[in-house]
Amino acid sequence: MAHIGVFYSEGFDPGAYTVALYHAQLEAARGGHGLSIHQFPEGSLAVAAERAPEVDGLLAFATGAADLEFLRGHSRPSVVCERVAPGCAWVAPDNHDIGSTAARHLLDLGHERLAVVLPGDPADLDSYHGSRFAGVRDAAADAGHPLDDADIYFGAKVATTGQDAAEAMLARGDLPDAIYVQNMPMALATLRTLTQAGVAVPDDVSVLGTTFIQLNAPAATEYTTPPMTAVTFEKEEMGRQGVAYLAAAAEGRARERPEVLLPGVMVPGKSTTRARAGVPVG
Repeated sequence: MAHIGVFYSEGFDPGAYTVALYHAQLEAARGGHGLSIHQFPEGSLAVAAERAPEVDGLLAFATGAADLEFLRGHSRPSVVCERVAPGCAWVAPDNHDIGSTAARHLLDLGHERLAVVLPGDPADLDSYHGSRFAGVRDAAADAGHPLDDADIYFGAKVATTGQDAAEAMLARGDLPDAIYVQNMPMALATLRTLTQAGVAVPDDVSVLGTTFIQLNAPAATEYTTPPMTAVTFEKEEMGRQGVAYLAAAAEGRARERPEVLLPGVMVPGKSTTRARAGVPVG
């Protein structure tokens, strides 16, 4: 039997990936494998791995450039989670597909003018949200309804960005057909700001957020008014596929190194509906 080590760097928020960690444990238990959790300062995965000689395979989260370089040359099998890592085995969200899945949902409802609210700096978008934005942009353009620069809102990854974006839309007096917000706190703030201003969601404007599965509670989207339609991906597959490969590799059964992109998945809600004529506000 193999012993799998889950490694994640300090500063990494495991909350969003609790489901991945939980399913890693389930997969290990099903096969009778051991599993342990190790934390390390970013850039020092090599030191952490050296201190865990009992580990047969490494399941790694929140790896920096030095950590990835170590894994590429390390003798023990490893899987990088939540990011594409050339030269390594990896299981990651298909962020472009998540963005395009969100856009296609809104476009299929007949919405033509889409707005996007996303975390980051437009001059230096990270691969995560940058790829999701590209997915929305490409899907909208392919459908003949390209995004207008005035309907793209950037800001810090905090709730107030969603509030600020919604207030800016309201101040213009011309709401888009639909809004996609790429971060849950931002989406909740966007929805609250619009509804408090008297905007009917989804009748006046459709709002699409993002979410992730909770282990022991319903998703936050079930408690919004109306329950929010959202897009996500199957984070449980990170843990399950990662451990399955590492166990097989440690036992000499693995055939090829996984390079897995997890596609976008829609979570049904009531904050999106069929398109109607644009509604002026203010």
